[in-house]
Amino acid sequence: MRSNDVHAACAILIALAAFSCGGGGPAAPAGINGSWEGLISVQGIEMEIDVNFTGSPDSPAGTIDIPVQGAFGLALTGVSVEGDSVSFDLPSGLGLARFRGVASPDSISGSFTQGSATGSFVLHRPAVLDADLPYETEEIELAVNGTTLRGTLTAPPGDGPFPGLVLITGSGIQDRDETVMGFAVFGVLADSLTRNGVAVLRCDDRGFGGVPGGDPLASDSILVEDASALLARLEDDPRVDDTLTGFLGHSEGATIALRAASAPGSRADFVICLAGPAVPGYDVLLDQVEDFSRLEGEPEETVAERVAMQRAIMDAVLAGEEGAAALDSLLEAQARSDYEALPDSLTEAGSVEEYVTAIKANSMMLLRSAWFSEFLLLDPASFASGCPCPVLAVYGSLDMQVNDGTNAPVMTRALSGKPGSSVEVLEGANHLFQAAVTGGFEEYSTLPRRFVPGLIPLVMDFIQSRD
Repeated sequence: MRSNDVHAACAILIALAAFSCGGGGPAAPAGINGSWEGLISVQGIEMEIDVNFTGSPDSPAGTIDIPVQGAFGLALTGVSVEGDSVSFDLPSGLGLARFRGVASPDSISGSFTQGSATGSFVLHRPAVLDADLPYETEEIELAVNGTTLRGTLTAPPGDGPFPGLVLITGSGIQDRDETVMGFAVFGVLADSLTRNGVAVLRCDDRGFGGVPGGDPLASDSILVEDASALLARLEDDPRVDDTLTGFLGHSEGATIALRAASAPGSRADFVICLAGPAVPGYDVLLDQVEDFSRLEGEPEETVAERVAMQRAIMDAVLAGEEGAAALDSLLEAQARSDYEALPDSLTEAGSVEEYVTAIKANSMMLLRSAWFSEFLLLDPASFASGCPCPVLAVYGSLDMQVNDGTNAPVMTRALSGKPGSSVEVLEGANHLFQAAVTGGFEEYSTLPRRFVPGLIPLVMDFIQSRD
């Protein structure tokens, strides 16, 4: 499939890029609860999608990921289950995308329509971990800051005491397994570490499954408090060595881990940062635009134009009200340019004005949020350098979301002179630490759902060296 064909087809659904690594949301009927992965076939082109249903029969909802578009956690509307019939919709600037299917225990398949575009879709349950586990599992609930955090504690067999680890997901509302395009990143990580003698606590993010208290665009400060409360809960377990506990954060979760470990009174004994930014989000996003544009084969002139546009948008956001008019103008120009680049067969699904209005509204929701401004300015390296305990920072050489070439040197400087700390780059690893070819979003769902061979030994060596 040609790259331009893929991007043209996915534009039927959405024209939105996201920094996050996954998402969650309020919830759907128990019969289809959980993650599904599959394909949309439309106009002779296939696109990978991942759908996550959560919730109750009285409050059905869900989210969809479209990897080739770099869009994750997009909210579905009209989620309905009646008998074996399942339906859900995705609003977009090119008209409502409608999915109508029939469910069995392991699949959902049916028709896809949007304007004059028609096709089909099929979803399957992703592979799950072996149910015959050689360790103990416990479901936990913890009241924190006006909500109840729910998760799973896995502990090696025996009395212990064992090292303990709290896992912290990246941006957006995610499940305890940090499921990204069918890959249960934290589920696999917790399984591997517990088999190697570590007690691991992982929780659904606040707001996941419709639980009150979740806003994916709120400040990260409350997430730091949540992380600290989870560490305290882990240390209270008699099987856990409370002198050998710490945080492991992935992507933006690594920044949360560093902040929690650096907070006054923190009892964290170590921090592990997987693909964690070392530079402010302003620089992370510029890198993303540049790297993904080059991966798409764009000429250098186009790459420079895209980087300049991204910089202008972020500068307008940081200017506050003084930049409001400029931001509106930039977003409108970008949306109209994107629409004009679509083939006629796609633009028939909706008018340019509908498209521009929808894209601007979605973009403004993100750009004007408290989270985005904080993300642009927050300096993760300052928390790394001030962290009172040893830090292991791990990057992938093919990570297109947190570029190792930019971030690893900055993190190395931040951790210099800190005993027990180190920065490592795993060759061939993407943002999810899979063995990758290009590191692009579109690979995530096609690669084996396992880590590169060096990740788990590296993490275990670091934890054991603390003993």
